[in-house]
Amino acid sequence: MRKTLLTLVALFTLLVPMLAACGQPAAQPTATPAPAAPTAAPTTAPTDSGKPRIALVTDLGKVNDGTFNEFAHLGALRAAQEFGLEYKYIETQAQADYEKNIQTFVDEGFDVIVTVGFLIADATKKFAAEHPDIIFIGVDQFYEPGTVTDNLVGLQFREDQAGFLAGALAGMMTKTGTVGVVAGVEIPPVKRFKNAFDNGARYVNPDINLLGVYLPTFIDPALGASTAQQMIGDGADVIFGAGGPTGSGAIKEAAARGVFVIGVDQDEYVTTFANGSAPGADKILSSAIKRVDVAVYDQIKAVVNGTFKGNGIAMYEAANGGIGYADYHDTANVVPAEVKVRMEQILAALTNGTLTTGVDPVSGDVDPATIPTPQPFRSSDVKLPRIALVTDLGKVNDGTFNESAHLGALRAAQEFGLEYKYIETQAQADYDKNIQTFIDEGFDVIITVGFLIADATKKFAAEHPDIIFIGVDQFYEPGTVTDNLVGLQFREDQAGFLVGALAGMMTKTGTVGVVAGQEIPPVKRFKNAFDNGARYVNPNINLLGVYLPTFIDPALGASTAQQMIGEGADVIMGAGGPTGSGAIKEAAARGVYVIGVDQDEYFTTFARGTAPGANRLLTSALKRVDVAVYDQIKAVVNGTFKGNGIAMYEAANGGIGYADYHDTANEVPDAVKRRMEEILAALTKGELTTGVDPVSGDLDPATIPAPQPFQP
Repeated sequence: MRKTLLTLVALFTLLVPMLAACGQPAAQPTATPAPAAPTAAPTTAPTDSGKPRIALVTDLGKVNDGTFNEFAHLGALRAAQEFGLEYKYIETQAQADYEKNIQTFVDEGFDVIVTVGFLIADATKKFAAEHPDIIFIGVDQFYEPGTVTDNLVGLQFREDQAGFLAGALAGMMTKTGTVGVVAGVEIPPVKRFKNAFDNGARYVNPDINLLGVYLPTFIDPALGASTAQQMIGDGADVIFGAGGPTGSGAIKEAAARGVFVIGVDQDEYVTTFANGSAPGADKILSSAIKRVDVAVYDQIKAVVNGTFKGNGIAMYEAANGGIGYADYHDTANVVPAEVKVRMEQILAALTNGTLTTGVDPVSGDVDPATIPTPQPFRSSDVKLPRIALVTDLGKVNDGTFNESAHLGALRAAQEFGLEYKYIETQAQADYDKNIQTFIDEGFDVIITVGFLIADATKKFAAEHPDIIFIGVDQFYEPGTVTDNLVGLQFREDQAGFLVGALAGMMTKTGTVGVVAGQEIPPVKRFKNAFDNGARYVNPNINLLGVYLPTFIDPALGASTAQQMIGEGADVIMGAGGPTGSGAIKEAAARGVYVIGVDQDEYFTTFARGTAPGANRLLTSALKRVDVAVYDQIKAVVNGTFKGNGIAMYEAANGGIGYADYHDTANEVPDAVKRRMEEILAALTKGELTTGVDPVSGDLDPATIPAPQPFQP
């Protein structure tokens, strides 16, 4: 089947030499005369040696043209900025320039060359074979695994999954019962979009009337527009454009006539509808997305952290975030909440493999054996959970877990159209009363914040099995609680290890310190792992650290920091609520580098960079409470919620990490930034342990990693 795809692509290339892939509009060569030399533009300055230098060759077009050129560029640019890499690109003027442009970067000694579009695939494959020391990443290029060199990967996308999602949306939003697809040339990627769109529409609306046509070109907006007009005349009130500028012409025309439309490949609200400023922007429901930016960034990151794998293709699909659907933008208030919830349920089913699209993911042909049984959409069948949150002592804007949990819940409520309400707890004695308030009001999901409210949360969950309870920073032994209760736990040891490594690489005196709060498991996980991370990169480091008896004494934290500075510490981490924040504010005011904890203290303790000492904050050890709360509400929405214990958030699922360097970005050497990414990647893959028990927080000598000293 894959050989068939190669044959079709090759044949199509011969027949239509000026064609670009679906969603990659080809420019007429005569429109912009080719310059005497390739147009090469640096986007980041040359940097120190010892790290990959990145280059990109566009398909016909520019890096701001709203096509895959732009999205590949954005992915490469993000990686270059994040990892401190040199990055340069050439905007191709004519197909005849493909090889010349690649050769330019080969001659300039670049280590990674990204090429965009299937028309440049042959040239990419040829240069990869000739230059095994250079890594090549081909966007929308297919290479049979095992037939190319280890330094070449083609990025492929499950257009069928994206098309199925778009079809389901159209099937739920139509009022006339007729929808249409204006598609480009009948090649596999376009067939995957169109056939899956049809199947998705029938999945939610079995009696729907489907209009659709393949057109002989990707570059005729007028033809797309006239085709859309015909479909509207036949009753279509939702039209999907899947054919480059031809498809974009169709949806622009349809939107101008008041018909709902769906874009393709990238978010066409941003491109075709000029970020909402073009006529018809209020009629675009969404776009079937291929996340080229994610894929390019992902592959460059793999090069940086040593996990790159070539010799074939890398498939991006729902399961790894490579496809999806765009924001509803101006139609957010038009799309019913029940439709939004059903869309999330369908995406979740595609992600976990319980739903197939009925389309062959290679050829794009309909596969009758995998067409799913229809599940007709009825808004009355979709339950919209009502969400409530009870804070720990404090408010939803206090810069603590209260605020992070609130932001996660608020994001979910806004995204899925859910009712959301919160109570700000004034005293510990109010925990039970506040939870009971939301039970009495009939809320379906109740989030409680902090370990002190855990007993009350567990009690109410057992008494009310029909209500889902989500406890932030609460630990429940799996199997000892009801199925409607989950405690959100975080690998503080991983976050602590990361920032300990940063401290170990940034110290000049060879002495660093931790001002910690009470000696309870989460704090022990931070402190002990910080020590292990510092020793991992700097085995001879001198470690200072103390547990203090309170979390709410900034003055005690400050005086403790002063003492550590007197003993030579030039990097101090605060891991103890306001006590720890008092320590890092004092240390930063004295010119010492500091590291925050839990949330990004650049925004909280240092008031978005306006407070004194903000320029001394290296980073913060992050627990992404907002991500975790949003994730759990999303699981309730899409039907994948699992209670009965804990949900662990760690490096592997984005639940922990370290914050931006902010004002110290230019002071942290590129070599340090690269090593931090390598350590994070190793923790994410499970190749590196922290030497700390993830439950008790005690040191675990058996898992302390052998030192790998940092070499600048």
